[in-house]
Amino acid sequence: MKYIFHLLILTTLIIGCKETSKQNEIEKPSQIKLEKSEEKLTDSIQIKNIQIGSETTNDKNRFHSSYPSTTYTFINDHQEEFTQTYLNEFKNAAKKENDNAVAGLDFGQHFELIESSPSIIAFLIERYTSYGNNYDTQYYTHIYDLKEKKELQFSTLFSPQKNFNKLAEIAKSKTEDILKEKINSMEGLTNSDRNTIWKSTLDMIAEGTKPTDKNYHAFSWDKSGNLTIYFDKYQVASGNHGNIQVTLSPKSYQPLVTKKYQSVFHIQREKIDTSASSIARDSISQKTFEIDCSKEPCIAITFDDGPATHTTQLLDILKKHNVKATFFVLGKSAKVQKNTLLRAYKEGHQIGNHSWDHKDLKKLSEEAIANQIIKTNDVISNITGEEVQVMRPPYGSFNDMVKNKANMPIILWNLDPLDWKDRDADIVAKRISEANLNGIVLAHDIHKSTVEAMPEVISHFKEKGYHLVTIDNLFADKKLANGKVYDRRR
Repeated sequence: MKYIFHLLILTTLIIGCKETSKQNEIEKPSQIKLEKSEEKLTDSIQIKNIQIGSETTNDKNRFHSSYPSTTYTFINDHQEEFTQTYLNEFKNAAKKENDNAVAGLDFGQHFELIESSPSIIAFLIERYTSYGNNYDTQYYTHIYDLKEKKELQFSTLFSPQKNFNKLAEIAKSKTEDILKEKINSMEGLTNSDRNTIWKSTLDMIAEGTKPTDKNYHAFSWDKSGNLTIYFDKYQVASGNHGNIQVTLSPKSYQPLVTKKYQSVFHIQREKIDTSASSIARDSISQKTFEIDCSKEPCIAITFDDGPATHTTQLLDILKKHNVKATFFVLGKSAKVQKNTLLRAYKEGHQIGNHSWDHKDLKKLSEEAIANQIIKTNDVISNITGEEVQVMRPPYGSFNDMVKNKANMPIILWNLDPLDWKDRDADIVAKRISEANLNGIVLAHDIHKSTVEAMPEVISHFKEKGYHLVTIDNLFADKKLANGKVYDRRR
C-alpha cells in the first residue's frame, strides 16, 4: 500500500513537472527572427514584417514592425538598419520591464508610400510606442534619390540655406497660429494664465522650428502638392498638445524648392490605383457559394497582418488547391500592395479589416478607433469596389467602444497555432490540422513558415472531407450582427 502511495506521489510530481515545463515553454519570450525573401514580387515595393507577441491578449509585451523592401539594395539596407534600431530599443525596454506592471509594452512601426517615380522613392514612417498606457507617436520621412543612390535630407530639397530659412519662418508662423488657437480654447484658464503659457510656448516654437534637418525629419505631401510637416510631441509645445502638424500650400513654398527637385512634390501618381479599382468593378461578378456549411463540414482559415512579402506565394498555393481564405489586412499595408490585395479579392478570397496600423484599439480614444477602422475600410473598398463586411481587432483586443465603432461583425478565432512563436512549417501544419468542424483558424501570411505549412494543411482537411471557406461562406445562412463577436459557426 505504501508503495502504491509513493508511486502516486511520484506520478503526480512527474505530470506536474511536465505541465510546468509546457507552461514555461508557452510563456518563454518568443525568438525574434527577421525573415528575408528573394521571391519574385508582384509589386515593386513589398512589406516586410517583424512581430513579437501573439494575436491574443495573453502576451504582455508586443512588437509589430512593417518596413518596405524595394528593388534597390541601398534602400533596403537603410530600412533594415532603421528597423533593427527600433527592435533593439524594444528588447532593452523589455529587459527592464517590471513583472508587476499592469500593462506591458506595445511598439509598432508602419510606413506609407508618399512617392514612387523613376527618380524618387519616399516613405513616411510612423512609430507608436506605449510603455503601458498612452501612445507616443513619432514620424520619419525617408526620401531616396534613385539615380544618385542616396537618401535626401529636407535641407537638400530646400537649398540653399536661405531658402530653408524662409521655409522655416513660414512653418514657425503656421505653428504659432495653431498653438495660439489651442491655448485660447483651453478651459478653466484666466487671460493671465493663457499669456504665461503663450510666452513659454514661444521659446519652444522658436527652437523646434529652427531650419535644421533634426527638426524637419518628418514630412509628406499629397497629390495637390500640399506639404505637411510633422513636429514631435514636446518639440514645439508642451506634451498635452501632442504632435503638431503644419500644412503648407504649394503656392507658399514652391519658390523655395531646390531647382533639381522642383518636380518631386507635384508628380501625379495614383493612375495604377484607379485602374485597379475599375478592373475590380468591371470584371468581378457577384459572389456565390457552392458550399453550404449548414450541410457540409467547413473550416475557415484566416490570415492577419498582410498583405506582405509571402502573400503572393500563399495565393499561388490557395489557387492551386482551389480553396478560399479570409485576409484581415492592415490599411497601411493594403495601400502599398494594392495589386496583391486586388489579386486576392479577384480570386475569391474575402478581405476583412484589421485596423490601419495594428494599434491596440482598447488604448485609443473614440475618435482614434473610428479613424483606424474607417481609413482601412476606405482603402480596401477603393481597391476592390466592395464594402468591407467584417473586422478583426489587433490582438483580439476590444471593449464596448471598439465594438460600437467597428459597426461590423467582429471575427475572432477558436484555434491559434502560435505560428508567430514557432516558425516551423511542420509544427504549424500539425497545430492547424487540429481545427474542428465550423472552426475559425488564426494564421499570419507575414510568416514564411506558415505559408509553407499550407499544402499539408489543405491536404489533411481534404482527406477528412472538410471544405476550406471564407468567413462569409461559413456564415452564409446566418445574419451576423454589427458589434457582435464570433469565434466559430455555432
